[in-house]
Amino acid sequence: MTKLDDILQLYSTAKISEQPELTPKSVSFMCEKGYLNLTKAELTARELELLQVILGKPVKHYDPWQAFLCGRGKRPVIKGKVRFILGKVEFKNSEFSLATWKKALQEMFTTEILACFQLKDDEFVLVEQGSVTSYESADFLGIAQSLDAELNTKTKFFIGDLWPAEFDLAQLFAEEQAIFKKTADKNTTVMTAAKGALDYFTHQSRKQSYLLKSYQELFFKEPQLKKIIQALYQAQGNTTLAAKKLYLHRNSLQYKLNRFAAESGLDVKQMDDLIFCYLLTL
Repeated sequence: MTKLDDILQLYSTAKISEQPELTPKSVSFMCEKGYLNLTKAELTARELELLQVILGKPVKHYDPWQAFLCGRGKRPVIKGKVRFILGKVEFKNSEFSLATWKKALQEMFTTEILACFQLKDDEFVLVEQGSVTSYESADFLGIAQSLDAELNTKTKFFIGDLWPAEFDLAQLFAEEQAIFKKTADKNTTVMTAAKGALDYFTHQSRKQSYLLKSYQELFFKEPQLKKIIQALYQAQGNTTLAAKKLYLHRNSLQYKLNRFAAESGLDVKQMDDLIFCYLLTL
């Protein structure tokens, strides 16, 4: 018997429905079967607190897109393509809230926003109607910088792809969300599936590989070498750009790479070797 079954047996007014009951006398929680609705009069303040620990915060409003993407509602009517934009925001000033931040963000879009909802106190999702005027992923760096300057926040975005309506959008959202969660702690303001693919899709294999662990132990005795490989990968093998990023003289960087090649037998000027070495740094 699950915790949800226990709750249903414990409270006589408890019931499951496809939509929350948003009335002054009711309280609703998201659950794996839809929405759990209870009568407030049947709950003590302590019981309500315990339910929030188990189920999360009560639902304040119903969003069809949130229900659909979280597996708790029917698929909305969709035309053309849609894109999921996920975000995480850290507030440095208590004067502002996520609601203020979301409003400021939505005002920057010229395309139609089909939905905007919170996943957690500091996480949100925008569902955008795809259009020829949709921002490129590179544009979101400027958007994040503008929001952070105005509202004293630290913003990170994951920009999904434009998906045709006939695709399994809930499954695509789940995977894009998983990539964002896996990469959200990186020092990257704007993440995409392409940027996070190597880390996300190879994560389990890397964890289980004794071979990779041995290479890591063998190659990365010098702490700075990881940063050098990552900078070189991000610069697409261009040593001049990598040196600037690392604040190193190009000759100093080349010396370190030559020494690494002599010790490891890997030439990071070759793309296969560079990708392999980059995987070792993840």
